[in-house]
Amino acid sequence: MSAVVITEEVLVAAGVAEGKAKEILGSKEKAEIVQALFGQAIGICGSASQLGEARGKAVLEAAQKLKATVSPAAKAMLVELICRKEGAGIHSPEQLTAAMTFLNKGGAEPTLQELEAAGGVGIVVTEEDIRNAVLASIQANHDSVQEQKHHAVATVMKDVRAKHPFGSGSKIKAVTDEEFVKLFGPPGDLDAERKELSRQKRKETKKSNKEAAAAEPAASAAAAAAVPEPAAAAAAEPAAAAAAGAEAPKAHKEQVITPWEVDAEDGVDYTKLIKDFGCDPITPQLLDRLTKLNIKLHRFLRRGIFFSHRSLDVTLDGYEKGKPFYLYTGRGPSSDSMHLGHLIPFIFTKYLQEAFNVPLVIQMTDDEKYLVKENLTLDADPKTGVTHMLYENAKDIIACGFDPKRTFIFSDLEYMGGEFYKNVVKVQKRITVNQATHCFGIEGGDNIGKMSFVAVQAAPSFPSSFPHLLKGDEICLVPCAIDQDPYFRLTRDVAPRIGYEKPSLIHSKFFPAMTGSQTKMSSSTNSPTTIFLTDTPEMIADKVKKYAFSGAPSTLEEHRLKGANTDVDVAYQYLTFFLEDDEELERIRSEYSTGKMTTAQVKQKLIAVLQEVVLHHQKERAKITDETVRQFMSTAKRF
Repeated sequence: MSAVVITEEVLVAAGVAEGKAKEILGSKEKAEIVQALFGQAIGICGSASQLGEARGKAVLEAAQKLKATVSPAAKAMLVELICRKEGAGIHSPEQLTAAMTFLNKGGAEPTLQELEAAGGVGIVVTEEDIRNAVLASIQANHDSVQEQKHHAVATVMKDVRAKHPFGSGSKIKAVTDEEFVKLFGPPGDLDAERKELSRQKRKETKKSNKEAAAAEPAASAAAAAAVPEPAAAAAAEPAAAAAAGAEAPKAHKEQVITPWEVDAEDGVDYTKLIKDFGCDPITPQLLDRLTKLNIKLHRFLRRGIFFSHRSLDVTLDGYEKGKPFYLYTGRGPSSDSMHLGHLIPFIFTKYLQEAFNVPLVIQMTDDEKYLVKENLTLDADPKTGVTHMLYENAKDIIACGFDPKRTFIFSDLEYMGGEFYKNVVKVQKRITVNQATHCFGIEGGDNIGKMSFVAVQAAPSFPSSFPHLLKGDEICLVPCAIDQDPYFRLTRDVAPRIGYEKPSLIHSKFFPAMTGSQTKMSSSTNSPTTIFLTDTPEMIADKVKKYAFSGAPSTLEEHRLKGANTDVDVAYQYLTFFLEDDEELERIRSEYSTGKMTTAQVKQKLIAVLQEVVLHHQKERAKITDETVRQFMSTAKRF
């Protein structure tokens, strides 16, 4: 086996893409492990062509994703199982993922029998097995399936995957889709249904606000004047224009950006958001300042994904003078599965924590989700309980790699009290009903908890809320999506009035929906277009191929002539978030926008990138236990 020389031609013959083969052999570290595993595999099968594309890709994935701590003997056992004949070894993506997860966990040296069991060797999941599981799930979830129809497909697939972890993801999806078509007919345009409901809601809200403005013009003006941040005046301008008889913009051109809704039919205008919200753009000068502080720029900064801020320069002024700061971000646990978009602020926050070596607090807003989601309960029910969802989401967050010694995760429902609650009350006392109403678009039919929650989200901005962790003189820096800014506009207004420094913010753009940049990726567990962190490689590929909006012309001939619009092409936009290599991203942009690359090629690249991101996350998450979560949430923690 050691006599086999692994060349670029050998890898290509085994199904490895030519560019990938060059990249592997150009890296000494990668070449060594590939040489060892492919040498063994070709020795077993006889030649690269007999190894074949499917097994070749499996060996490559093992070479890339097995940890260095996995012993050569264990790696050799996995290669042996990959090279076995169909039915007697490891051949499906599900089997390979399970086997690699088992090996990467470490522990005692595994036996062949243990690895076979972990990889589901010999387990045959037939189409009949899958269909029976689908029908059982539909029956168990009868009421929600009848109500949600095709939107409930993801729920059923999740149940089937839990029952048959080694079943083919594509077969599970195909059978599930088939049974739902039998029940409800073809699915139609699910995204159009969601948009129409959103439009109707905005129309009703606009009508209600207009009536309220006509009835209480003086109160509206007073409320706007009470908020000194620039966004308040900007928010009041449309109402004032309507009262003066000015012609308002057409409804279909308005973008709606609130903590609960994002909808912009022409795509989100971030330049307009900066102006409307009154925040500052992240300029090249600010990025140069970070570089001079020996802070390596994250791709999110290099590409303008984090694009605006409030007082980031003030935080850096303090940092240069030795004044400490801490990070604060959060997550509202409304389902037990997070999606790709939810990762963005946590990926960036981890980068900031490492770059500046600072402490971090993560607020889990289980109280707010219970207040705004009708179906949630205050318990650990696996389907509706916010406590269950909190623990599941916390595992996803911890899997991002935060420093356990400098990270505190807390539940509002469990932690609130003492100094934290004192700060909540201080903020509540200084925010009026009119301010909350006009800042968030809260209506008379909303519960009072929704209005008062702004104070709960404000409290972690003040270091005195964490007396067991912080000294009390730190500045707070909040990385968040731009739709969370309204909370902190009010927080920044209140801070000096209760003797605290204003928190600084750094805002990200939205991770767009698969169907286009009119809104952000849906959090609904029933959305067929959302890529969840629990999705299989096949599910990711299927969603990207079916739903990712293309910015290319409708015909190949026209595309070759004009090229694609990468500003609206979702596959390319997703690559800007997750493809690390700037040069490769620019090459794709150049070739795609000039018609040299096709939509199918760009989507295929995205599929490979996302499959790797999600698989890595799943491996890291598999290491997180309930005890790990409790350690991160321990109030005995000291920074």
